[in-house]
Amino acid sequence: MTSKYLLATLTAGLLLGAATGGAWAQPKADAPKPPPITKGVRTALGAAQTANNAKDYPTALAAIADANKVSDRTPYDDLMIHRFSMSIHLGMNDLDAADVDAEAAGDIDPAAIPDTDKSSVYRAALQLAMRAKHYDKAIKYAKLYEAATPPPSASDMATIAQALYDGGDYAGAAALAQKNMDAAKAAGKKPDRSDLSVMMSAQVKLNDQAGAQQTLEISVSNYNDPDDWDQLMGVALTTKGMRDIDYIYMGRLMILHAGKLSASDASLIGSTASKEGLYGDAVQAEKLGGTGFPPADAKADSDKKTFAAQIAAGTKQNGQYNVKTGEAAYGYGMFSDAENLGRAAKTKGGAADPTEPDMLVGMAQAAQGKYADAATTFAGINQSNAASARVIRLWTYFVKSKANPAPATAAAQ
Repeated sequence: MTSKYLLATLTAGLLLGAATGGAWAQPKADAPKPPPITKGVRTALGAAQTANNAKDYPTALAAIADANKVSDRTPYDDLMIHRFSMSIHLGMNDLDAADVDAEAAGDIDPAAIPDTDKSSVYRAALQLAMRAKHYDKAIKYAKLYEAATPPPSASDMATIAQALYDGGDYAGAAALAQKNMDAAKAAGKKPDRSDLSVMMSAQVKLNDQAGAQQTLEISVSNYNDPDDWDQLMGVALTTKGMRDIDYIYMGRLMILHAGKLSASDASLIGSTASKEGLYGDAVQAEKLGGTGFPPADAKADSDKKTFAAQIAAGTKQNGQYNVKTGEAAYGYGMFSDAENLGRAAKTKGGAADPTEPDMLVGMAQAAQGKYADAATTFAGINQSNAASARVIRLWTYFVKSKANPAPATAAAQ
């Protein structure tokens, strides 16, 4: 997996921001006092801060060198030297050197790092180690950061999951991504896209194909990404337990969603439609590259000559006749007629598949741009067949995304 990790904003002011009242920031009154800094180190770091604030980086680094020359340094002294040096290198935009500093700080004995500093120490070490692809170290810092107080933000928890994945801990990455997604759901928020990516990639590595497909569905339902859609619809066509009519439903969705089919998908759907006598659907599949089934144009043309009479005859026929006539009407692009025939089939009863009339109505509504109505229709369809139920879910995701499109700024993220 290519990491989508982006280095969070780190500036030279992270540790050594412009002094507002002296060289050393004063802790809050109720905060534990940090350990004392050895006098020589304190003096050198004060000089480093002054130079850094003035963007005089050579002088700042010379002061860091002076701090490292102090012979009686403590582990806390070393921690502060590393953190100050990191800040200077960040100001210089030398991220490689900043990573060396951040990892050195992260490797200090945790007992020497005040609890109030651990989050910032391990966060910086994690971010810079990830950038440098030091994944073994990143896992270490990720776990230390996760245990620190205050706890990581939701976005940083996603980074921690990414670190576990990149470090090869796929089970740990999947577990943490799931935890993050559950927390987002409980808060009424969308799952972080990074968590979804980590979860799906980890599931693939763990050979949990069913889980990966489920995660892909969650991604589609929340973010409506075209690439996710293409992948999910392709997978759906290979789902075990698909009925012939489900292939027709999926072909219609794929065409309505993207206006295209791959040649292999068009061949599968066209062959199925031809076998079912749905010549309009077969013609569409043929136009989109489908092969391996008898040309349907002549049969479609012949059928359409009597189609008005077929629809009229539906008033005297049962639900099965009406729903099958409605399926043909959909294939011919007669969406309003398809919707009416689906409703008639439901009213009359007798359809071999009791879910088909509603399915026809929902598809026809979607094809007419009546997306909110279609969402309501699909919500009322209960299909016990797992493969068929997935097809209904995909139609539902599609019409909901059309009924409530994401703002342009959100869609671009």
